[in-house]
Amino acid sequence: MTTLTSAQLDKIADCIFILRDRKLTRLKKPVTLQTLAFELAMDPIAADADFKDVGIGIIDFTGNKTSPNVRLIQGDEPFRVGSTTKIAMMLAAVQLRTDIRNILALSPQIITTAAEFDALYANPVLWTKGKAPRSNRGDRIAKVPPLISQIFDFSKSQVDFAGPDPDTQQLPANHDKAFNKLHGESAWDSNPPLSFAEHFWMTGLMSDNVAATTCISKIGVPYLKAVMRAYGLFDHPDGGMHLLTSAEYETIPAKKKKSTDPPLPRKLTDAEHPEVDDKWLGSSGRYDDKRSWVPGSAAALTAYMIALINDGFAIPNKPGATGSAACTTIRNNLADGGNHSIQSYVIGTSTSGIKKVARITKEFNKIGILQTSDGAEADILAEFAYVETEEKTPPPAGKRNNMQYAIVIAGMRSDATNDHEVKANRLAETVHKALAKL
Repeated sequence: MTTLTSAQLDKIADCIFILRDRKLTRLKKPVTLQTLAFELAMDPIAADADFKDVGIGIIDFTGNKTSPNVRLIQGDEPFRVGSTTKIAMMLAAVQLRTDIRNILALSPQIITTAAEFDALYANPVLWTKGKAPRSNRGDRIAKVPPLISQIFDFSKSQVDFAGPDPDTQQLPANHDKAFNKLHGESAWDSNPPLSFAEHFWMTGLMSDNVAATTCISKIGVPYLKAVMRAYGLFDHPDGGMHLLTSAEYETIPAKKKKSTDPPLPRKLTDAEHPEVDDKWLGSSGRYDDKRSWVPGSAAALTAYMIALINDGFAIPNKPGATGSAACTTIRNNLADGGNHSIQSYVIGTSTSGIKKVARITKEFNKIGILQTSDGAEADILAEFAYVETEEKTPPPAGKRNNMQYAIVIAGMRSDATNDHEVKANRLAETVHKALAKL
């Protein structure tokens, strides 16, 4: 294999997002930004005793997608958000795909094969290039690089995740077909092994822990962490941005059950456990553990949501390009209320949540639940939910019949008065009714 020159590595580094100037990569930290009417409509929610210790983001995209009304409540506070952090892996995967496509688009081409990309990402010299701060370039990536040849299929007309087309396999007509193909669940001993695209889909739609862990293993924790820091979704210089995943959702077995089973994913490295504002059962037998590898804040979830709706992630190196391809892939692989989709408490059912008070024409969500049986001091809920709605009853003249908005939640705990499901249902109903009056 040809050794790449320093000049060639410089050109490649220009195509890699995490090596860019942080002034150009970081998302803006969201702040409360609203019309007076929106502010007055949201004030009762901010004053509600059930929500006083919860991180909440309410984003009203109706009529102004690029500059929505935003209300944050305890937005900067970090909580355990459990499986909601799987959206971090999904972002890292589509960013990696975009970078590879950018490198392949160089003229003249420098590398083209999966094997060459495997060698590139394992090359420590690559990670000394670029304009990002040296401490934030991902120096660990070369030791635990993304396994490019296991993630992507280079035989596709445009390089993409190995396996089914990630943008169509989750369409409603294909739910049962895909679910049956996967035998209903992921497993370490699935044989034949499931593809990256299948595991990616199972992570978003079904919140499958084996699938999510497998994807993280192939991407590598160092690269995933570097992507989240590059976007400012974790360790933002202004503080308050706390979205990260860096360890296993399901413990990778020490060895295969049978010699004929497929290879196990590589062990995860570089776990990080930042401080959070809730407690876990510690080794002392007391609820004194306040560090977690699945932290999240309403501010970070809100920033992610705004970027996702506006195609603001993983933008190709082309004049005037948007991140439509990357954001479409994430949106198409999140839970959408169809068969086998994990249930959202915010979106609810015909008797709870948004569905109780409105018709939903489009939805996606990623929910996270941590229970006392897992070790939490109290059951904890997180939500990342977007809806497009239509009123069940035609509204008065001048009021909105169709709306697009999102609700994010971090750290919604059950207590002696209400459990997290009841609180989430009520929050969603209250938000919708308030927005409908604007």
